[in-house]
Amino acid sequence: MKNRRSVLGALTVVAVLCACAAGCGNGSGEEGPADENTSAAAEICGGALSSEAQQALTRLTGSSELRSTDEDDVRSVTETLVAEWKPLSAPPGDDVEADLCAVSSNESWGNGPADVRIKFGFSDAETAKGGHEISKALTPYEMGEHASVGTQYGFLWFSCTSEQLAGSKENPAYIQTEIRNALEPDGDAGQLRDANATVLHSAAVALAGQLACDDLGGLEDKPTPKQRG
Repeated sequence: MKNRRSVLGALTVVAVLCACAAGCGNGSGEEGPADENTSAAAEICGGALSSEAQQALTRLTGSSELRSTDEDDVRSVTETLVAEWKPLSAPPGDDVEADLCAVSSNESWGNGPADVRIKFGFSDAETAKGGHEISKALTPYEMGEHASVGTQYGFLWFSCTSEQLAGSKENPAYIQTEIRNALEPDGDAGQLRDANATVLHSAAVALAGQLACDDLGGLEDKPTPKQRG
């Protein structure tokens, strides 16, 4: 899957794995292949998501056996955003859309749209601070500049000043993180919203870290999905 440009209205577990390329200890003191399930988990979204986000994806997809597209990752997203950043336009780079990954259960892989899709793009300050029309109907969360999350999709905005984004020290880059579920997931609405918020937060933190945003773009290190009062 390639990064695409489109009009924007609008990362896989960080797992502790063996560092060897060919194989890891199998628990018996011998060298052997890593556990298949652990290896598969580490490949979700190029390794950009936290263990909490992996658990959240399990809730959203209804499966612990997941697959994701691997053509894109947080590094390629960063390259796209840096290349397309236009600090003097309003909003800067508003036509840029960069996919992190698409995730599906093994059972549904290749049988239609991906179960979950995560992507990024640039935003303007007004939208990032709560002016996004679709997000107004969703539940606000205390993350980044603004976050609005539903059971099927959600958005998180954070601001970034970075040496990688020329001119952002004077005019911060506002980055929109988006998650979309192809179908309405089954389960408790509050838990599904928290799951979407957890994935959004983890993806945003991974990108903010890769971009070397000052103060991690105002994001907390760990996901703390909390609805705004």
